[in-house]
Amino acid sequence: MDHVLELATAMQRYAELADAAFGHESVPSCPGWTVDDLTAHLGTVHRWAGSIMLSGQRLDPPEGVRVTEPRADWYAGTAAALLEIVRAVPVDEPTPNSARVHETAAYWPRRQTHETTIHVIDAGLALGLGADGTPISPELATDGVDEVLGVMLPRMTARGHRPHLEGRVRLVATDTGRSWVLGESGDAMRTPVLLFAGDEADADGQIQGTAVDLYLGLWGRVEHERLAADGAGRDLLQGPLVP
Repeated sequence: MDHVLELATAMQRYAELADAAFGHESVPSCPGWTVDDLTAHLGTVHRWAGSIMLSGQRLDPPEGVRVTEPRADWYAGTAAALLEIVRAVPVDEPTPNSARVHETAAYWPRRQTHETTIHVIDAGLALGLGADGTPISPELATDGVDEVLGVMLPRMTARGHRPHLEGRVRLVATDTGRSWVLGESGDAMRTPVLLFAGDEADADGQIQGTAVDLYLGLWGRVEHERLAADGAGRDLLQGPLVP
């Protein structure tokens, strides 16, 4: 997958939605936020990612970022700057990241692609488009499920927000046939780990849905009723996943 191309597409879509908004619209999937808040957040995250890639240093997210008006133009500028950076830094260059896994520059265009895609959904929800208002390819959704299971859930666990994972859970994308098995590591936190055993691995529960519904369901952007879950899979969906 060309994450730089996917990132550019998602950025363009977000900029269009931000431009179409008044800014004061509530974002139902981000309680307490308006579209203006969402735009400031996403642009700030882009600046943070870019600063890490350019410096090669582990940095905290910036504070006190000054967002100029109109915010849609400010966002477009920060997005363009990040795109130039991800094109300039070789993907295999050692680069820190917040998850402390796969610490090369390749982490960041992927992470920013999914950060932006999910916030495109958020902006669309604020504007009344619904979660299906923005098309997401099964390929991108599949990569997003990979990232949630392999990167985001272990990161949440390290931060003290371990998912309700009891045993092994198989996730199945009904439209593509792709499957994943999520299990527990042997460490003290029982960190979730992605097992590449496919359908042959035993599981204590299952979650089924299209690749897009799995992706958005794990991010809490669609109702879990769109997914068929049983056993430990139902428990996983009821617990903390990703914000």
